[in-house]
Amino acid sequence: MTDTDRLDQAPTVPLDDAVPPGATTPMPAQPPTPTAGEFYRDAWKRLPRDFGYMALTAVLLCTLYFAFPAAVLGGGFRDLFNPFVLLMFFIALFVARWLGQFERLRISWADPRPIRPVDWTPRWQQNWWARTGSAVANPHYWLYLLHAAVVYPLAALVTVGAGAVLIAGFFGPIVAGFTALRWGWQINEWLMLNSIDSNWAWILGALACAVSMAASVVLFPLWARGSVIAHYWIDFGLLGGFRAEVLEQRVAGLQASRAGAVTAEGQALRQIERDLHDGPQQRLVRLRMDLSAAERAFEKDPAAAKQLIGEASEHAKDALDELRALSRGFAPPILLDRGLVAALEALVARTPIPVGLEIRLPDGLELATEIQRNVYFTVSELLTNTTKHAGARAAGVYLGLVVDASSVWYLTVSVTDDGIGGASVQEGHGIEGLMGRMRALDGELTVSSPTGGPTEATARIPLGALNGVPTTR
Repeated sequence: MTDTDRLDQAPTVPLDDAVPPGATTPMPAQPPTPTAGEFYRDAWKRLPRDFGYMALTAVLLCTLYFAFPAAVLGGGFRDLFNPFVLLMFFIALFVARWLGQFERLRISWADPRPIRPVDWTPRWQQNWWARTGSAVANPHYWLYLLHAAVVYPLAALVTVGAGAVLIAGFFGPIVAGFTALRWGWQINEWLMLNSIDSNWAWILGALACAVSMAASVVLFPLWARGSVIAHYWIDFGLLGGFRAEVLEQRVAGLQASRAGAVTAEGQALRQIERDLHDGPQQRLVRLRMDLSAAERAFEKDPAAAKQLIGEASEHAKDALDELRALSRGFAPPILLDRGLVAALEALVARTPIPVGLEIRLPDGLELATEIQRNVYFTVSELLTNTTKHAGARAAGVYLGLVVDASSVWYLTVSVTDDGIGGASVQEGHGIEGLMGRMRALDGELTVSSPTGGPTEATARIPLGALNGVPTTR
């Protein structure tokens, strides 16, 4: 397997055209507001997907979303104290959750804008019955039930009904034309009996049919786009998580990342202490002893003193080599002087196995020193693991940008190898420390390493972290 083969397995960057290699313009955090003309053209481009979403909405309205509200509301208010009715309401909570998750999947296909995740953690954790019963204490279940039983059917009825009117406005004149061809003489006779000028009647009828068909064609993409947007905001309001939940999760994540960073720093310091004690420190002690012995034997036995000085020189050389090896765990001068790309090139060059390097960053991208340092150490640690433990013949390193649906840019680094796989996250080991590094930057590290390989580790860091944003020079 060649280096190029390994690079082929690296993840591709979405929206490559938005980040050309020679780009020097800033990347906007939010897309600009489209004009009316741009919105209309975009509505035509999105029409197949929007119409597919609304067509399935019509099918669900006539089947699932017709039966479910009838089952919940039809018998739910006749006897609220009937145990069977209460049980049906309880079951309806879980059915509504399933319907809401299905709707979130559907709307994500039609409109890629994200909806906040929902915290489904049971409020009561004592046992299975308590966890199941805690659904009644979770407001999201009731919002999903309100969505499935009331709001969504009404919204679908309005939007699907408006679409049916437009479709009727297009095909109605066609049916009227065939009717006129079939029964034209009877229509003329009726017009004459009612003293209506048939010529003007036919002209006005044809004009009305043409206007109806043209209006239906012009308004149809606006109806489809507007209906999808309306459903998106309904889903966003009722099916999305609360902002407070997102903030709580973020705070918990930051606390965990800070604790992980402190733990990783402590482990690194203890490792450095052990390495210094077991390596260079012992060499320097031996060096001091040899020099002291050489000093004492200098006048009595010059030959022995010369031999001791030679051994001391060897110990000094070994201590220097070990210190250089240890210094690789610190930021190399090339990273500070020439930046992340040059440091990665030097790192790849001195790796024992062939490593392909692909860099896809725009010109003018400035990253904070902490981001560059942590990315460098992450790649260094992953390549070290690949060399020592993976049994790989080749590896690949990819560095580039990706953008998510909410227009947030991420720095992405991926390391792949063709080794034996089986890498896992273990407490106190290297991969867990790397995950702590990424969490400290508000990023994440994911590892895919099935038994037999290949192994792929991908880190993503939001460019907003530590002021790392694309700018012009």
